[in-house]
Amino acid sequence: MKARHYPLVALLVLCESSCGNSSPAPSQSAKRQAAEDQVDLGETLERIRGKHELPGLAAAVIQGERPVEAAVVGARRLGSPDRLQLADRFHIASCTKSMTATLAAILVEQGRLQWTSRLVDILPELGARIRPEYRTATLEQLLSHAAGFPAYTQFGPERLEELKSLPGTPTEQRLAFLTQVLSSEPPNRGTGDAAYSNAGYTAVAVMLERVSDQSWEQLIRTRLFQPLGLTEVGFGWPATEDTPDQPRGHLRLGGRLMPQPLDDSYLLPVALWPAGAVNSSIGDLARYTADHLRGLRGEKALLSGATYQRLHRTLNRKAAGFTLGWGVRSDPQWGTVHYGAGSGGTFFTRILIVPDHNVAIVVASNSGDAAAATREVIDTILRQIGALPAQHRPKSSWRRRV
Repeated sequence: MKARHYPLVALLVLCESSCGNSSPAPSQSAKRQAAEDQVDLGETLERIRGKHELPGLAAAVIQGERPVEAAVVGARRLGSPDRLQLADRFHIASCTKSMTATLAAILVEQGRLQWTSRLVDILPELGARIRPEYRTATLEQLLSHAAGFPAYTQFGPERLEELKSLPGTPTEQRLAFLTQVLSSEPPNRGTGDAAYSNAGYTAVAVMLERVSDQSWEQLIRTRLFQPLGLTEVGFGWPATEDTPDQPRGHLRLGGRLMPQPLDDSYLLPVALWPAGAVNSSIGDLARYTADHLRGLRGEKALLSGATYQRLHRTLNRKAAGFTLGWGVRSDPQWGTVHYGAGSGGTFFTRILIVPDHNVAIVVASNSGDAAAATREVIDTILRQIGALPAQHRPKSSWRRRV
């Protein structure tokens, strides 16, 4: 298949702290107006989709004991009569990182490795081959972008082809990439968002693969997707020549929104898949997110409550705002807010978790031009929830699995 190279989009990763920024607490009159203006989720999505001229938009809302509400609007491809379906999949890009971190937590709970395990502890053969600055990197530091690994968030067509031409299995390609990069490239000295590293997640995957003797792809399917009942998931672009009935991604070129051709080769080399390759239906993404919401509230979930707290805490100031695969910030109205956002350039996904209010929201679009729209969806839903009278808000406990 012929590869098409889009400008500056080898992997565009969004780690913005503005994900779902809510405005100050509304006045009583504003609350009454918001309550009167509430419409169902599908109507909200359609209004925002039309306003931003997107091909499609999807969202799911998790509120306490209520059934999960999910809706999709728009088309699988711009100009096509094929409408989006609830089972359709969206590329979630860097939201994959939280899944890789959760997978690491599963193996930590199983005793396969520890949060303080160093890369060179698990792969001792790397000790003499990589630069000294990388030899102290621990699993927890790698997951929280605190290890100083090279970013690999954007790179040109030539480097992309080099990475795609690495020989061997996905596991072998990841180890070859890691050895090459860590032996030759200087550390990333950035702080905050500049500390962000996709290569660090390759290192995590290599550690998990070594201690389990399974590929990251096998591990995430058997240890995470299957236990949570996620069946509408995959890797790479959802729409291919083998799966033409899935949503196409869209990219703005020359001022026009253009759909991806079906013969587009996947833009992310397999060595970096643990940082951003998963695709998922909005329902399965909600199920995954709901598990983290339950875990953060100390309720029954895939892992222990202590493990979810560790996954969602910041490690140090070097990568302020980053937890293990997530972002976290404090909001005056909603308390601690956990979030993720990602785009490979042709899709856009956001996740928001508000444990204090027992609420989570996931939003996705089959357009890379949907940053503002997905944020507006989250803000609109939060305003509607905040305007509800207390008796209609989510209950404080949740015992039901979605």
